[in-house]
Amino acid sequence: MLGVMACLIFIACGSDQNAGAGNTQAPATQAGSFATSGNGNVSTGFGSPTTAAGEANLSSSGGSSNATAGAVPAGQVGAPGNQTVPLTPTGNFNQDILNVIKAVRPSVVEIIAQTSSTNNIGSIFGNGSSGGETGIGTGSIISQDGYIVTNNHVVEGANKFTVVLPDGRQYDAQLIGREARTSDIAVIKIDPRQNSNQTLPVMKMGDSSKLEIGEAVVAIGNALGLPGGPTVTQGIVSAIGRSIQEPGGAQLTGLIQTDAAINPGNSGGPLLNLRGEQIGINTAAPVDPSQGVVANGIGFAININSVTGYIQPFISGGTPAQGNGQTVFAEKPFMGILPQTVTAGLAAQYNLPVKQGALIVRVDPNTPAAQAGWQVGDIIVKMDNTTINTIDDLAGVLARHKAGDTVQATLVNRSGQQRTTQITFTRSPNS
Repeated sequence: MLGVMACLIFIACGSDQNAGAGNTQAPATQAGSFATSGNGNVSTGFGSPTTAAGEANLSSSGGSSNATAGAVPAGQVGAPGNQTVPLTPTGNFNQDILNVIKAVRPSVVEIIAQTSSTNNIGSIFGNGSSGGETGIGTGSIISQDGYIVTNNHVVEGANKFTVVLPDGRQYDAQLIGREARTSDIAVIKIDPRQNSNQTLPVMKMGDSSKLEIGEAVVAIGNALGLPGGPTVTQGIVSAIGRSIQEPGGAQLTGLIQTDAAINPGNSGGPLLNLRGEQIGINTAAPVDPSQGVVANGIGFAININSVTGYIQPFISGGTPAQGNGQTVFAEKPFMGILPQTVTAGLAAQYNLPVKQGALIVRVDPNTPAAQAGWQVGDIIVKMDNTTINTIDDLAGVLARHKAGDTVQATLVNRSGQQRTTQITFTRSPNS
């Protein structure tokens, strides 16, 4: 298992102009790589993610708005013919795809993240003088008062944000909060009053716990920062419950794997079911280390149920992040491990002593897990009186606790010996 994990690298699939959308290139010398693009309200606190990216070359002016935080009304996005989300699939696959696109595309926005307000038009052609580094990513409007969810690596390192809707409306945006240690999530906000208080189209969230392997999905995002609005691709759910680690250390779990194309610029964009509901945030794609190109047919999205636990605290706090580098972080219980669900196939391949549980493939130093004596190769089979069959079970335990709580955990080592330990959750190092 450790060999498998070591041969995978992850890079960001925002549209990187060395600002915002994750500005760290994946090491070309590693054995394999991934690129970050873009179950019931659980959120993970396993490890300590950061971000990375690979993106396009544009520059645009931006600014900070004076928008204030507010409540989040339940919204439905309108579709032609008075349809609303959730849509009812017709059974005609092509028509269902068209209906999703018509209903949802208006609420998918382009996010331009900058390190300064300088509009360096020369950078479009690669020969401009230094002035404003710009990154491009994607986001979804989640409330009529202007909250937008995206990836952390889309906004990280930037201090000015511009949001452009598919209909051409443009807004300044504020960074409300982000989580870069146990997820890759950020929330920004625009002020509808900036465009005569026009109504904003709103994305409707789905339930990612109901996804099935083989289910059709649609991905929408600003691939490569191409002009003319978001790009649409379609595919299926290839797998669920995947775990990956990005080059900077980001440990993402419970991911949706899809063969819908996810390209640079897609970071933060929605993965949708045929009801037009967002069930994931497009985040990562694998890179073939021998060719240095994104591998075909494999992309990853953060499941939407794990995101809601971060969004609400940001919005409820209602305090925008102040200045460059000072960021509001979600506070979640933290252990400091990278887990992987044990399957029968994995158990057979690596001769594991149990066929279910959460295999620890990394333990970060000076973390609760390290202090509890947990080791790589240990398998968590029980925590807080809950049987752990998958990493989703582990996330469920974390979701009902906070930093400072102490729980009992039962682990099995590679020799099959079982032991019970106590672990005290802490806050994420960046929270």
